[in-house]
Amino acid sequence: QDDEAGTMTLFISSLHCSLSAVTSKPNCSSNCRLTHDFPVCIANSAVLGLCFVLGVPGNIAVLVMLVRRLKEKNFTHSLMLSLAVSDLLTLLPLPVWIWAFLNSWIFGSIVCKIISYVQYWGIFCSVFCVTLMSIQRYMQVLHPQAWAKLGDKGQMCLLAVIWILSGLLASYSLIQRDIGCDQHGFQFCFQKFSTDTEKVITLSLEILLFLICFFMLVVFYYRLHRGVKESQFFISSSRMTKLVKRIIAVFFILYILLPFANFLIIIAVLLENHNLSSIADYCAKVSKALTLVNSCVNPFLYAFSLQELRCPFTYRFSTTCIKCSSHLRAQRSPASSTDC
Repeated sequence: QDDEAGTMTLFISSLHCSLSAVTSKPNCSSNCRLTHDFPVCIANSAVLGLCFVLGVPGNIAVLVMLVRRLKEKNFTHSLMLSLAVSDLLTLLPLPVWIWAFLNSWIFGSIVCKIISYVQYWGIFCSVFCVTLMSIQRYMQVLHPQAWAKLGDKGQMCLLAVIWILSGLLASYSLIQRDIGCDQHGFQFCFQKFSTDTEKVITLSLEILLFLICFFMLVVFYYRLHRGVKESQFFISSSRMTKLVKRIIAVFFILYILLPFANFLIIIAVLLENHNLSSIADYCAKVSKALTLVNSCVNPFLYAFSLQELRCPFTYRFSTTCIKCSSHLRAQRSPASSTDC
């Protein structure tokens, strides 16, 4: 058995070396990272693996549930459907990154660019969907006539604009992403800037985008809450009010580190401070991990907790209970002997 295990290990190592020889950069090692930075590799891989295991099935379940409801022409459902698709785009490439963390990047520059583009596309689209969701609820509740003028075609155009704009914003990863070597000589896929000016401009635009989206999210939900306290929107269920708070809180907690990390990187570049640069790079890695966690949480926050998706089940359950209660009352009479 030991000989068979050794043969299998040798075969995998040979295959790994063969792939690395085809795609590796000069002076880059293709050995396993675990021998150099075991705790970091295991921690990163565990987080990514957990996000993949929880997020992918959850978002697929949301897709299955919402596809069945497309005939209802509910724009909220369409937004959540887009949100689930964008989260899947963010989560599906994770096994490739896990392999890269545990070993080395052996997939070449083209795969590096494509996977990065897909993930950035999903992240941008996810942020825009959440922001549009806040605008849509504000308009639909406080200004229903103005929202109705938009019509089904107008709503679909909004979704199309979100996807197109997200794809355009993510396209910079096709230019900036490339493969290189880290401090241990291992090959990895990273964001490569030609100049410090390009780096500062790119990160500044990301900060601006986040601040605009989060500001709109907070403002529209705050105005919604203040303007319709007595409306049926909030009377119908206290869960919707709690969900609004969760949307804002989770989005803020999981995304607030991203602009902060970008800001630290910009300061480190301008001051040419290597110690601050190391701290900023670490914050950037943590912030990117938190964005993946957000893609895992979204199915539970934006789909399964919404009252609209609970209505059919709640109605069937309550109807059954009413019938059963009537049956029990009838059973108490001497003439009845039917079980519920």
